[in-house]
Amino acid sequence: MGQFVEFDLRYIKNDGEIIMGTNEVFAISNKPGEVTLKGFNYIKDRLPDNFEVCLIVEKDGHLSAGCWDTGLWSTDHGKILGSFRQSRGGVLEFDSVLAWLPIEKTEIDIKELWWNPEYRLISIIYDSIMVFAKDTDNYLTMEYYGGNEGKIIFYMDVQTGNIFENDKNRKEEIYYLQSTLRDWYNDMREKLLEGYQNGRFTILPEWDE
Repeated sequence: MGQFVEFDLRYIKNDGEIIMGTNEVFAISNKPGEVTLKGFNYIKDRLPDNFEVCLIVEKDGHLSAGCWDTGLWSTDHGKILGSFRQSRGGVLEFDSVLAWLPIEKTEIDIKELWWNPEYRLISIIYDSIMVFAKDTDNYLTMEYYGGNEGKIIFYMDVQTGNIFENDKNRKEEIYYLQSTLRDWYNDMREKLLEGYQNGRFTILPEWDE
Protein backbone atom coordinates (compact mmCIF):
# COMPACT_ATOMS: atom_id res chain seq x y z
CA MET A 1 0.00 0.00 0.00
CA GLY A 2 2.53 2.56 -1.11
CA GLN A 3 1.76 6.23 -0.89
CA PHE A 4 1.60 8.30 -4.05
CA VAL A 5 0.42 11.68 -5.23
CA GLU A 6 -1.62 12.04 -8.40
CA PHE A 7 -1.82 15.33 -10.27
CA ASP A 8 -4.94 15.47 -12.42
CA LEU A 9 -4.65 18.16 -15.10
CA ARG A 10 -8.08 19.22 -16.17
CA TYR A 11 -8.90 22.36 -18.07
CA ILE A 12 -12.33 23.96 -18.42
CA LYS A 13 -13.21 24.23 -22.09
CA ASN A 14 -16.18 25.44 -24.11
CA ASP A 15 -16.25 24.40 -27.78
CA GLY A 16 -12.52 23.91 -27.67
CA GLU A 17 -11.79 27.33 -26.18
CA ILE A 18 -10.39 27.93 -22.73
CA ILE A 19 -12.69 29.85 -20.41
CA MET A 20 -10.57 32.27 -18.46
CA GLY A 21 -12.08 33.57 -15.26
CA THR A 22 -11.08 33.80 -11.66
CA ASN A 23 -8.25 31.49 -10.74
CA GLU A 24 -10.04 28.72 -8.84
CA VAL A 25 -7.92 25.92 -7.45
CA PHE A 26 -9.23 22.70 -5.94
CA ALA A 27 -7.24 20.07 -4.05
CA ILE A 28 -9.23 16.91 -3.39
CA SER A 29 -8.17 13.86 -1.40
CA ASN A 30 -10.46 10.84 -1.60
CA LYS A 31 -8.00 8.02 -1.12
CA PRO A 32 -4.94 7.51 1.09
CA GLY A 33 -1.86 9.25 -0.28
CA GLU A 34 -3.72 10.59 -3.32
CA VAL A 35 -4.30 14.27 -4.06
CA THR A 36 -6.09 15.52 -7.15
CA LEU A 37 -5.35 19.12 -8.12
CA LYS A 38 -7.71 21.03 -10.39
CA GLY A 39 -7.35 24.55 -11.71
CA PHE A 40 -4.35 24.49 -14.06
CA ASN A 41 -4.01 27.29 -16.59
CA TYR A 42 -2.36 27.06 -19.99
CA ILE A 43 0.37 29.66 -19.87
CA LYS A 44 -0.40 30.73 -23.44
CA ASP A 45 -3.84 31.80 -22.24
CA ARG A 46 -3.07 33.27 -18.85
CA LEU A 47 0.01 34.41 -16.95
CA PRO A 48 0.52 34.05 -13.20
CA ASP A 49 0.58 37.14 -11.01
CA ASN A 50 4.03 38.51 -10.40
CA PHE A 51 5.89 36.59 -7.65
CA GLU A 52 3.19 33.89 -7.60
CA VAL A 53 4.53 30.47 -6.55
CA CYS A 54 3.26 27.79 -8.92
CA LEU A 55 3.28 24.10 -9.69
CA ILE A 56 4.48 23.88 -13.28
CA VAL A 57 3.88 21.39 -16.07
CA GLU A 58 6.68 21.65 -18.59
CA LYS A 59 6.14 20.98 -22.28
CA ASP A 60 8.08 17.74 -22.01
CA GLY A 61 5.72 16.52 -19.28
CA HIS A 62 7.97 17.12 -16.30
CA LEU A 63 6.59 18.63 -13.08
CA SER A 64 8.40 21.48 -11.42
CA ALA A 65 7.76 24.52 -9.26
CA GLY A 66 8.85 28.12 -9.32
CA CYS A 67 8.04 31.76 -8.68
CA TRP A 68 6.82 33.81 -11.66
CA ASP A 69 8.90 36.92 -12.20
CA THR A 70 8.70 39.76 -14.72
CA GLY A 71 11.81 41.69 -13.78
CA LEU A 72 14.45 42.76 -16.29
CA TRP A 73 16.51 39.59 -15.98
CA SER A 74 13.45 37.33 -16.18
CA THR A 75 12.10 39.06 -19.29
CA ASP A 76 15.51 39.38 -20.93
CA HIS A 77 15.01 43.14 -20.93
CA GLY A 78 11.52 42.93 -22.39
CA LYS A 79 12.19 40.27 -25.03
CA ILE A 80 10.05 37.58 -23.31
CA LEU A 81 6.99 37.73 -21.07
CA GLY A 82 8.72 36.41 -17.96
CA SER A 83 10.27 33.36 -16.31
CA PHE A 84 9.81 31.10 -13.35
CA ARG A 85 12.63 31.52 -10.84
CA GLN A 86 13.66 28.56 -8.74
CA SER A 87 15.89 27.94 -5.77
CA ARG A 88 19.59 27.31 -6.41
CA GLY A 89 19.46 29.63 -9.43
CA GLY A 90 17.16 27.55 -11.62
CA VAL A 91 15.10 29.28 -14.34
CA LEU A 92 12.17 28.03 -16.43
CA GLU A 93 11.44 30.35 -19.33
CA PHE A 94 8.00 31.01 -20.77
CA ASP A 95 8.54 28.89 -23.90
CA SER A 96 9.33 25.75 -21.88
CA VAL A 97 6.12 25.83 -19.81
CA LEU A 98 2.79 24.26 -20.77
CA ALA A 99 0.61 25.00 -17.73
CA TRP A 100 0.76 26.28 -14.17
CA LEU A 101 -1.21 26.16 -10.93
CA PRO A 102 -0.84 28.53 -7.96
CA ILE A 103 -0.04 26.52 -4.84
CA GLU A 104 0.51 29.03 -2.03
CA LYS A 105 -3.18 29.16 -1.09
CA THR A 106 -4.11 25.61 -2.10
CA GLU A 107 -5.30 23.43 0.78
CA ILE A 108 -6.61 19.92 1.25
CA ASP A 109 -8.95 18.62 3.92
CA ILE A 110 -6.74 16.69 6.33
CA LYS A 111 -9.69 15.66 8.53
CA GLU A 112 -10.00 12.35 6.68
CA LEU A 113 -8.79 9.33 8.65
CA TRP A 114 -5.81 8.57 6.42
CA TRP A 115 -4.30 11.93 7.37
CA ASN A 116 -4.67 11.15 11.09
CA PRO A 117 -1.39 9.66 12.36
CA GLU A 118 -3.26 7.81 15.14
CA TYR A 119 -5.01 5.63 12.57
CA ARG A 120 -3.40 3.06 10.31
CA LEU A 121 -4.86 1.79 7.06
CA ILE A 122 -4.46 -1.96 7.53
CA SER A 123 -6.55 -3.36 4.67
CA ILE A 124 -8.57 -2.51 1.57
CA ILE A 125 -11.37 -4.90 0.64
CA TYR A 126 -12.41 -5.03 -3.02
CA ASP A 127 -11.17 -1.46 -3.58
CA SER A 128 -14.31 -0.17 -1.86
CA ILE A 129 -13.90 -0.78 1.88
CA MET A 130 -10.97 0.80 3.71
CA VAL A 131 -10.17 -0.68 7.12
CA PHE A 132 -8.52 1.61 9.68
CA ALA A 133 -7.16 0.62 13.08
CA LYS A 134 -6.18 2.71 16.07
CA ASP A 135 -3.86 0.88 18.44
CA THR A 136 -5.87 1.79 21.54
CA ASP A 137 -9.29 0.84 20.09
CA ASN A 138 -11.04 -2.51 20.44
CA TYR A 139 -12.84 -1.95 17.16
CA LEU A 140 -11.95 -1.27 13.54
CA THR A 141 -13.22 1.77 11.66
CA MET A 142 -14.42 1.00 8.16
CA GLU A 143 -15.19 3.36 5.30
CA TYR A 144 -17.29 2.01 2.46
CA TYR A 145 -17.43 3.75 -0.91
CA GLY A 146 -20.16 2.32 -3.06
CA GLY A 147 -23.87 2.02 -3.64
CA ASN A 148 -25.99 5.13 -3.77
CA GLU A 149 -25.14 6.56 -0.37
CA GLY A 150 -21.63 7.85 -0.91
CA LYS A 151 -19.23 7.20 1.97
CA ILE A 152 -20.57 5.09 4.85
CA ILE A 153 -18.62 4.78 8.11
CA PHE A 154 -19.22 1.81 10.38
CA TYR A 155 -17.33 -0.27 12.92
CA MET A 156 -16.28 -3.88 13.55
CA ASP A 157 -15.53 -5.40 16.94
CA VAL A 158 -11.97 -6.74 16.80
CA GLN A 159 -12.67 -9.68 19.10
CA THR A 160 -15.94 -10.89 17.57
CA GLY A 161 -16.12 -9.49 14.03
CA ASN A 162 -19.59 -8.12 14.75
CA ILE A 163 -20.63 -4.99 12.86
CA PHE A 164 -22.23 -2.01 14.52
CA GLU A 165 -23.18 0.84 12.22
CA ASN A 166 -22.80 4.54 12.79
CA ASP A 167 -25.75 5.68 10.72
CA LYS A 168 -28.96 3.69 11.32
CA ASN A 169 -30.45 5.09 8.13
CA ARG A 170 -27.85 3.20 6.10
CA LYS A 171 -28.29 -0.17 7.79
CA GLU A 172 -29.39 -1.89 4.57
CA GLU A 173 -26.14 -0.97 2.79
CA ILE A 174 -24.09 -2.39 5.66
CA TYR A 175 -26.25 -5.53 5.89
CA TYR A 176 -25.49 -6.22 2.24
CA LEU A 177 -21.75 -6.26 3.06
CA GLN A 178 -21.88 -8.44 6.16
CA SER A 179 -21.28 -11.78 4.43
CA THR A 180 -18.13 -10.47 2.75
CA LEU A 181 -16.93 -8.82 5.95
CA ARG A 182 -17.50 -11.99 7.95
CA ASP A 183 -15.39 -13.99 5.48
CA TRP A 184 -12.68 -11.33 5.65
CA TYR A 185 -12.71 -11.31 9.44
CA ASN A 186 -12.53 -15.11 9.69
CA ASP A 187 -9.42 -15.12 7.47
CA MET A 188 -7.78 -12.20 9.31
CA ARG A 189 -8.95 -12.95 12.85
CA GLU A 190 -5.67 -14.40 14.11
CA LYS A 191 -3.62 -11.40 12.98
CA LEU A 192 -6.24 -8.92 14.19
CA LEU A 193 -6.33 -10.45 17.67
CA GLU A 194 -2.53 -10.53 17.74
CA GLY A 195 -2.41 -6.83 16.94
CA TYR A 196 -5.09 -6.06 19.50
CA GLN A 197 -3.33 -7.99 22.25
CA ASN A 198 0.06 -6.46 21.39
CA GLY A 199 -1.39 -2.96 21.28
CA ARG A 200 -0.26 -2.38 17.71
CA PHE A 201 -2.12 -3.36 14.55
CA THR A 202 -0.10 -4.16 11.45
CA ILE A 203 -0.91 -4.01 7.75
CA LEU A 204 -2.74 -7.18 6.80
CA PRO A 205 -1.86 -9.39 3.84
CA GLU A 206 -3.81 -8.94 0.63
CA TRP A 207 -7.12 -10.75 0.91
CA ASP A 208 -8.44 -13.05 -1.78
CA GLU A 209 -11.88 -14.44 -1.02
